Amino acid sequence: NLIDVRQCGSGMRAVRPLWANAGPRNSPVVRSRRPQLDHDDDFDRLDDLHDRLYGPNPSTRMVCYGCGVSLQASNPSQSGFVASAERLEEKVRHKQYDHLLCARCQELSHGKMIPGVEDFAQKVVGLGDEQELLTPQQLRDELGSKVKNSRSLVVLLVDLLDFSGTMLSNSVRDLVGRNPIIAVGTKMDLLPRQAAVLSRDPREQDAFFDWFEDSLLFKKLTVVSMHAVSAKTKEGIDEVVADIKQQRLGRDVYIVGAANVGKSAFTRAFVKEMSSMSSKQFDPLAIAKSKRLPMESSMPGTTLSSIPLEVFQSGEKLYDTPGLHIHHRMPHILTPDENKGLHPRKRLVGRTPEVVPVVTDDADDEDRAPGATQATHTCYTWGGLVRIHVIDAPPGTSLTFFGPEALELSAKPSSTDELKGMLQGDVPLKQPEEGFGADSVATRGGMRIAKKAAINVGKKGGTLADVAVSGIPGWVQVRCDEPSGASGAMRTRSVRIVVEAPKGIEVFVRPPMPMIERRQPDDSSTW
Repeated sequence: NLIDVRQCGSGMRAVRPLWANAGPRNSPVVRSRRPQLDHDDDFDRLDDLHDRLYGPNPSTRMVCYGCGVSLQASNPSQSGFVASAERLEEKVRHKQYDHLLCARCQELSHGKMIPGVEDFAQKVVGLGDEQELLTPQQLRDELGSKVKNSRSLVVLLVDLLDFSGTMLSNSVRDLVGRNPIIAVGTKMDLLPRQAAVLSRDPREQDAFFDWFEDSLLFKKLTVVSMHAVSAKTKEGIDEVVADIKQQRLGRDVYIVGAANVGKSAFTRAFVKEMSSMSSKQFDPLAIAKSKRLPMESSMPGTTLSSIPLEVFQSGEKLYDTPGLHIHHRMPHILTPDENKGLHPRKRLVGRTPEVVPVVTDDADDEDRAPGATQATHTCYTWGGLVRIHVIDAPPGTSLTFFGPEALELSAKPSSTDELKGMLQGDVPLKQPEEGFGADSVATRGGMRIAKKAAINVGKKGGTLADVAVSGIPGWVQVRCDEPSGASGAMRTRSVRIVVEAPKGIEVFVRPPMPMIERRQPDDSSTW
């Protein structure tokens, strides 16, 4: 549909569909998603409303308090649409510039998954065809232009369930310049109960923050301080608010991080803490803002523009910002409904599947499984998204999967010769035919060999490493508990694994997140 577009200071805006003066209403060109306005007076009224909404003074722009986008009543396919122009005019007259939710945020508040940002999955399955979506680069450019050249304090959020996938590394400085950074790990309430950060023992907590700091330094990122919080239970929120107020020194505060890391949830908890009269961080200015807070949703890209919140008596602002879309994360290849299912609703629980018998290359004929004609190894399938092949491992090795219940887990024997052929490129990889996300993986282009690793066991064994798939809320813990009485000399001193993941998705083998030591697993789940 052709649209007459006029240029104004705040960007492009649709003014009048060309079919407005193009003949009878039953003409095929009339089939449009734009509102059908029958009189020139209606167009003139929308023109006048647009000038009042997007005038030269940015402080008087009408914005959605849920996602931060500019409101408009002329184009339902654009972000920020509000069905009632009269309602907009009423808010303008009363100078209530941030008192409305756009139609998309109203849908999100009822649990619907409405995309606002372009993504591969939306393009493939046709989601968002009726909408004019923003691009990830637009969001990144807007954030960089505001933060990098400002005098501000940056609060960098990292999802503790997807630590490796949501760590922005060197790109952070490209966005925020030389501004000081406070690092905050979110979703602490969803961590397994044996996570060291949840312990009451200060030594266990110190071990977690040492791991946190080492991970930041590995990414060449130095920070002012580190925190672990839960926006849902409010645990740790009072400490981080106090630290931010102390470190702010007259600066604005920007909450930044990857998409779906929990920025809006953290912002909501932050403002509610400051608006509580029983809190030591109480600020009366925050009371008014606590009534209209940014929208919280499982949909990546909920926030579409920076949302300023006046919560400091000294005049500076707190900004909730759009999430940065990192291309190597799993949510960007899944459909909105699959993303909703992937998001855990309760604390992660480790699952250690029973290991199936394997046949090694040097096994005698009598040691082979009945009917087996070739060497086999154990292959773990995690939903339709991940396959982990354990080619070789010492006795007492186990894999514990911490992740959402939507990802089904199984362990089966697999041909080692066939895997070698895959690694050499002689045999095509098997594509997932069932399991969570299998159809989306096939649409994306199938699986690939994402990581090959030999994890050293060391002298003491114990928890060796975590295998983390970018975008999956959880990880796989690799552990080796040597059987009692075992000699120091072992046939193999490393765990050799091969990880398959969808094309474009990163897999990380990292130092293990500190956990409170558990008892040795029983024989059914170890080699």
